[in-house]
Amino acid sequence: MNQKNIVITGGNRGIGNGLLKIFSEEHNVVITVRDKEKGEQAIQELKGLDNILDYVVMDVNSNEMILNGREEIKEKLGHVDLLINNAGIFIKEHNLQAIETSDETILKTFNTNTLGVLRMCKSIVPIMPNGGRIINVSSGMGQLDDMESGFTAYRLSKTSLNSLTKILSKELSNLGIKVNTICPGWVRTDMGGDNATLSIKESASHIFAFALDDEFPNGQFLRHGKKIPW
Repeated sequence: MNQKNIVITGGNRGIGNGLLKIFSEEHNVVITVRDKEKGEQAIQELKGLDNILDYVVMDVNSNEMILNGREEIKEKLGHVDLLINNAGIFIKEHNLQAIETSDETILKTFNTNTLGVLRMCKSIVPIMPNGGRIINVSSGMGQLDDMESGFTAYRLSKTSLNSLTKILSKELSNLGIKVNTICPGWVRTDMGGDNATLSIKESASHIFAFALDDEFPNGQFLRHGKKIPW
C-alpha cells in the first residue's frame, strides 16, 4: 500500500480522532481542529511515528480560516490524496417537532454540516491529484428511505450533505476525483451517547478499510463499505 496524504476534519475527538489513530500507523495525516491545545494533545499522543502527523487550526464555518488552513496543509503535505469531512455539530433540539424547531438551530447546523463540507472541498480539490478521494461523513438519519421524526436540523443537514455528495461526484469525475458519503453507524461518542452499538475504534476501522479499498466507488451512500439506499 502506497503511503497517502490524508486530511481529516474534526480530528481531535470522537470518530475523527479514531481515524487519526488508525490512518497514522502508515500514512501522513493532518487533522483540523478549532482549538490549538486540543490539536497539540491529539498529535502528541502519537509522537514517535516516522510519517507526517500534524494539525491546523480551522473552523469549517470560516472561509478565511479554511483558505489559510489550505496553505498550511499544502506546506505540510504538498498535496492531499484523501479528504475525510468528519467535522459536524448536533444541537440538542431533537425532542422538538419540525414546526417547533428554531430557524437558528436549522441554519447553524446546516452551515457546519453541509456548507462546511462544501467549503472544505472548494479549498482542497485544487491540491488533490487525479485519483483523489473524498469521504463525507453523513448519517442514516439523513436517509430519505428511512426518514423518521425528530432531530429536524440534523436530519436536514445530512440529507443535504448526501445531495451535495451526488453533485460533487458528478462534477469532480472529470478530474479523476471520487466522492462518497458514509454513515459511520451508531457510535459511542459525545454525539452518539453511551448506549450506541459501536465503539469509536470499530467504526473507524470500517471507514479505514473502505477509504483505501481498490474498489472505491463514486457517488454512493454506504455503511461499513456496503451501499445503502439514499
